[in-house]
Amino acid sequence: MTDITMIALSKLVESEDNVRKTNRKSGIGQLASSIRSHGLLQSVVVRATDTGKFAVVAGGRRLRALRLLAKAGDIEKNTPIPCRVISEDESATELSLAENLVRMNMSLADEIEAVAARIDAGEGPEVIAARFGVSRQHVVRRARLARVSSRLIAALRNEEIDADQLAALALTDDHAAQERAFFDAPEWARTADRLRAQITQAHVPDTDKMARFVGIEAYMQAGGNAVSDLFAEERDDPTLYLTDRDLLVRLAETKLRPIAEQVRGEGWAWVEVAMDEIGWQRFPSRVREERRTLSKREQTRLENLYAKLDEAEDAAEIAKIETNIDALAATSWLAEEVKLAGAVITLTREGASKIERGLVRDDDVKALKVLRRKAERSDNETENESDGNAGPQPPAARLSAKLVEELQAHKTLALRAVLAGRPDAALRVLVFTLAERFVGRFTSSPLDFKIDDEDVSRSITRSKTNASEAYEKIATSWRDRLPADSEQLWRYVSEAQQDTLLELLAVMIAPGLDLRTDARMSDAPTQIRIADWFADAVALDMSLWWTASADSYFSHVKRDMILDAIREHKPGLCVPKLEKASKAELISRTKRIFKGASWLPELLRTQSVSVQEKAEAIAAE
Repeated sequence: MTDITMIALSKLVESEDNVRKTNRKSGIGQLASSIRSHGLLQSVVVRATDTGKFAVVAGGRRLRALRLLAKAGDIEKNTPIPCRVISEDESATELSLAENLVRMNMSLADEIEAVAARIDAGEGPEVIAARFGVSRQHVVRRARLARVSSRLIAALRNEEIDADQLAALALTDDHAAQERAFFDAPEWARTADRLRAQITQAHVPDTDKMARFVGIEAYMQAGGNAVSDLFAEERDDPTLYLTDRDLLVRLAETKLRPIAEQVRGEGWAWVEVAMDEIGWQRFPSRVREERRTLSKREQTRLENLYAKLDEAEDAAEIAKIETNIDALAATSWLAEEVKLAGAVITLTREGASKIERGLVRDDDVKALKVLRRKAERSDNETENESDGNAGPQPPAARLSAKLVEELQAHKTLALRAVLAGRPDAALRVLVFTLAERFVGRFTSSPLDFKIDDEDVSRSITRSKTNASEAYEKIATSWRDRLPADSEQLWRYVSEAQQDTLLELLAVMIAPGLDLRTDARMSDAPTQIRIADWFADAVALDMSLWWTASADSYFSHVKRDMILDAIREHKPGLCVPKLEKASKAELISRTKRIFKGASWLPELLRTQSVSVQEKAEAIAAE
């Protein structure tokens, strides 16, 4: 029977097939009041039992509300109730699930177990989705959550864990790992982000440089497995996690092997392949390609070419000038230095191979210094022989060490006194000292001054930057222009215009900057304030170098901070509606709200730029 039949309230009993098991008593009083005022707006679904009663398989809350009204004397115990009677072959669980899904009042735990029951009965996600009017993805997500341990489902039912946390744990089918990650962690460490990181710590995201280098298709063809986060769309984070890291490493090494063999063929003392963090401090020095000695006329022509290059705008003209520069400034490695240095083959964040040649290990620094001193002595002897004499001995060779030290001390103090009044000469001394290191030489300059080039980019793991490449392009251009020989370098610095020296000084000082701070240090606020002064001095506009997104910012801050950013960026937006949204929803919204925006968090703002933007906004109004 499928028609509506009137059945006495006293003959209706609850059914075990009703899928709702959580919060069964919640809101019954409110529902009873509604039925008293408006009547029963929806019939209940029942099935006949062997005892002559009718089990309510869909409408259990309505039955309890009706009983409450009967107990209060508002209706009779035998009041006829409209019922739809189903046959034995109709699925009571399916009907109950359909009603609760459509009404959207069903608890997540109940819904997960009900969907799992339908799948266990042999129904696919498409069939379930079509029957209940929900998306296939909705069913698949609930099925994924059903794969977590029963202990976690119980915790969900008791409101000890939320949907975001459960989704993070569902990234693995290992119940023991799921339970360890949640129950063994302190409460503060049970956020969805931390649980996701814990579960996937042995996995490799598809955004990783190694995954990009190998390629997802090649990894899968080699037998690799991957797990997708079905709930990533809600966080605007469609990350795929590669579960077999060892396989990925082997594939990357195989792909890098021909590159390494080619580099070894260049004669380097050693070649390393490094796909993880590189301890660049292991290489305190490096050798660089040497440019052949240019005549004064050639050097002047080279400077003129660079001047033209700075002004050129036409692509064809730029290409022609660069070709002429390459021909004039041809470089090559010194064979003897290559035997003491090596190369590291690594990967960029974008997943491309990168070769760093000319690196010198600690153990080889002394040998390289000896080699270069011999080369300089040989050059001097060659020059003397070409002049027809062996040349006089240096003055210090005929004096005692003590006297040499004392006389040099006198000269040092005198030069300090004079140099203090000659800023033009001081600039040249400083530029020369830095330039020797800049072109890859061991400086013999008596000025004790150096810039430590710290690899700051290793701290950037959540987003991309093209700032390193932008600086390296400028630095490479200058290295190509500078003579490698100390005497020629000093001549270049001595004869250069002050504007040229200042340009070069800026390029050499820049790598010494490191604005990162340790919040535990008492002077961290002062360091940040000074960094802001530096940024203000050059009107640094970080919106040209960084963009706010889920990856770079919003996924890593609290929900309130996301709302504050939206209020600031879009004051006219109806924020009260957003205030009720979950963090995942907010992050998803930021993709549209901040698309193409120049909004910056306070830490990245520059005062002079912010003031200018505000003035322009006022003027526009």
